[in-house]
Amino acid sequence: MAGDTQPAGGTRGGKNRTLQLLAAGGRGHRSLADAAAIAANPGVIADIYGATDVGRTRASNQDQFLVAALERALFIEGSSLPAQAGTRLTDTPQGRLLIVADGIGGHGGGELASAITIDAMALYAFETMPWAVGSDERSFEELSQSLRDAVASAQARVRRVARRKNVSPDLGTTLTMAYVTWPDLHLVHVGDSRAYLLREGTLHRLTRDHTLAQMLVDGSAMTPEEAARSHLSHVLVNAVGGGSDELHVELHRVKLEIEDQLLLCTDGLYDMLGDDVIAEHLRRTDREVERVVSGLVDAANEAGGRDNVTVVLARF
Repeated sequence: MAGDTQPAGGTRGGKNRTLQLLAAGGRGHRSLADAAAIAANPGVIADIYGATDVGRTRASNQDQFLVAALERALFIEGSSLPAQAGTRLTDTPQGRLLIVADGIGGHGGGELASAITIDAMALYAFETMPWAVGSDERSFEELSQSLRDAVASAQARVRRVARRKNVSPDLGTTLTMAYVTWPDLHLVHVGDSRAYLLREGTLHRLTRDHTLAQMLVDGSAMTPEEAARSHLSHVLVNAVGGGSDELHVELHRVKLEIEDQLLLCTDGLYDMLGDDVIAEHLRRTDREVERVVSGLVDAANEAGGRDNVTVVLARF
């Protein structure tokens, strides 16, 4: 029977591959991860860092963020095999999850909405998100519908908590989420937080702002320059929660490349720093990702820090 097992990191997907419970004696953590598979997956080994800051003028921070690796795990509670109760087996990480959310609503309502929404999307990723997404359009459409359903569920949860805690029913949040299963990037977006991609030194904005100002720009009633200066650029027309039952979930699929950089941020960053300044910081690849993120947050505060600022950066 022992001859039927394979070494950890051995044949992947072969008919003889097992979890090696015979060799998993002893309590504690044991990884079945395939080192070669990890090294060959830029989405798994990407350098990622996130940070949030209250800024210079706000009394509280209503932003939230999450960076997570998705991996399978098995916790052994008991067995007649040598693997003892308490042994935890983990497999090769499957992907990465990055989320930022900017809450709206006074008296702690925004902070509550953003926290609930990130928690709901993390639960979806843990319980429902497929480990492997096919390359065909049918698989993409199934994932897209599943992501829309997850955001709708998060909205319903925000509403339920608002009623239970007797807080304003208008509380809500933006949501920008990146699900990376290399080389695919699946983006989920509601509101006016943003996702950017730096490729070959050029910064590309991947999301649209769901604001009244952007609607006027789309209708040729306002120029982008006027919109950037207008107070309407902060009037959301689409949010998770909020006072409207309507919810538009913006979805994108992008093929990532080696040396791409993915940035998720709230408006506290891009309101203070133009895209050219953000790109300049990202081009500093001689600096560690953590230093680049800290530099962006510091620069936003030095420019006025009029809002909470949250930055999540992935360097592939």
